[in-house]
Amino acid sequence: MITSIRILMVLAALTLFTASGVHSSLLVAVDPFEGAALPEAIIGAVLLAGALGAVFWWPRSWPFAFGAMLFAIVGTLVGLNFTLPRGSAGDIAYHLSLLGMLLVVTALLARVRHA
Repeated sequence: MITSIRILMVLAALTLFTASGVHSSLLVAVDPFEGAALPEAIIGAVLLAGALGAVFWWPRSWPFAFGAMLFAIVGTLVGLNFTLPRGSAGDIAYHLSLLGMLLVVTALLARVRHA
């Protein structure tokens, strides 16, 4: 199960890096919202660091991986708070799906810790 957790953490980080690139118009100028670019990049970096820790230093890195997931959940909720008033269906769907994935991975991490 830990392999699935690692993969999902990296996947979430990559989606955040992609969203950051889109919002900063580095990838495409589809949804320029520069205020979201830096927070998404930071959240992605924290998740990636947590995933790398889980790859190389498991199980000692469990607290860091779990903390990275909690940080990402809070950051995604903040992002959703900014996204809802804008009303962009794509952004709302992205934040909700990311939040769902983060919650599932966090639950899996908690389960692995107590197994």
